[in-house]
Amino acid sequence: MYKRIPFYTKITIALLMFTLIASTIIVLVTVWSNREYHNEVTQKLNEDLANYIIDHQEPLFDENGLVRKQVLKDTAMHTMMINPLVEVYLLDNQGKILGHALHTDDVILDRVDLGPVDLALNKDFSGPIYGTDPRLPDMLCIFSVAPVMHLGRQNGYLYVVLSSQMEQSLAAQLGSSYVLQTALAAILALLLVLFVGMVLAFRVITLPLKRLTNQARTFFSESQAMQESSSELPADEIKALEVSFNTMQQRIQSHFNEIQQSERLRRELISNISHDLRTPLASIQGYIETVLLKINQLKIEDKKKYLTISLKHCNRLGKLISALFELSKLESRSVSLEKQPFSLNELINDILLEFAIRAEKKNVQLKFDQPRESIMVEGDLGMIERVFQNLIDNALRYTPIGGEVKISLKLESDKVFVSLEDSGQGIQKEELPYIFDRYYRSANDTAEKHQTGTGLGLAIVKRILELHDCTINVKSQPQSGACFEFPLPLAHG
Repeated sequence: MYKRIPFYTKITIALLMFTLIASTIIVLVTVWSNREYHNEVTQKLNEDLANYIIDHQEPLFDENGLVRKQVLKDTAMHTMMINPLVEVYLLDNQGKILGHALHTDDVILDRVDLGPVDLALNKDFSGPIYGTDPRLPDMLCIFSVAPVMHLGRQNGYLYVVLSSQMEQSLAAQLGSSYVLQTALAAILALLLVLFVGMVLAFRVITLPLKRLTNQARTFFSESQAMQESSSELPADEIKALEVSFNTMQQRIQSHFNEIQQSERLRRELISNISHDLRTPLASIQGYIETVLLKINQLKIEDKKKYLTISLKHCNRLGKLISALFELSKLESRSVSLEKQPFSLNELINDILLEFAIRAEKKNVQLKFDQPRESIMVEGDLGMIERVFQNLIDNALRYTPIGGEVKISLKLESDKVFVSLEDSGQGIQKEELPYIFDRYYRSANDTAEKHQTGTGLGLAIVKRILELHDCTINVKSQPQSGACFEFPLPLAHG
């Protein structure tokens, strides 16, 4: 779902979230800083309040060092009358509360932490110092403190609580301060203006990106890659450009690979032609030169023999050239298929008749396990015929005298699987991955087999079936023959 959101909308949402978070942080920082500033100013203004009380009131201890509770009470009451938030406590040197003017039940703690007291007396601090609030154990308070002297020695501390750090909600603090309300309203207005300005700025900045993305969408929707794919570009402009760029990169790489493949095939073709044509041409040239040089010396039978051998090489040369160009066209995919429905039974029977005489001469039986019903398949009739011709020709070449070549069909779903099995010597396990490579010949090749074959038959078979989106598999065991199997699509209707 997130991928369907446009890039500009994502930016707007991100800016809105940033503005809300920034606003919250600013409000919290403003409230905190306002409170800290107020406490700092209050504490500094009343820093000498405890000393002032001690200097202008009667002694808080009598001659025996006991607390004069009435004096302490009167002092606290007078101070609280001036500022009701002030609370006065008398502490001993260990921080224990010796007296106060509050109701006993109001004071929960009986001791004050002297750490902040020592810090305040040393005046080694910056900012407000918070100490113990005897009435609110969980809260802290700002205070003024001064040592109480008696008979030349310190007898305790006068601890004056200036204001308690009572926990207030943010709404309560905002509601009680006009200045804070005004400041926060100005900040929020500024953030709102900033948010609107940034949204408009990003809209202007991303406008060229949006136009570029629209062009990419148009190109992508009209391209062949998009038509072949069921996917669509995401709404996010950046993601859309990324997908378009990757698609374009893949297409360029694909075209580049095709160019490299074509160049490689061209070089291989030239190299193979020069190599494979040299031997038969040399043989033809040698026999013809022999006949011409010794035309008056050779007998008729020898002349006929040499010319027959030359004709044989010419025929082989013609087959080789035809196979080379056929394979080259198949590998370059410059051949267009002319698919049509045809009867597979009839095609196989016609091809078997074509090879019947050759099989009879070699005493090899050609068998077709023909189904009762006619099987209609769809494909290029000429190319599929070429597949069967090459496979049967290859099988007859490697099947010994008295053997057999068997073709069978098996229907499965919307395909028919063709199996062609011979009773030859089979193929070694380590040779199976290479038998469809051009010019590869089995180790079982004899000189006669080598001369009659071009080494391109199975390579042509594989390329033709690949053009039909089919694959061919071979199973074989030494001395147990070989079985080639491939599927063909059934004709619809």
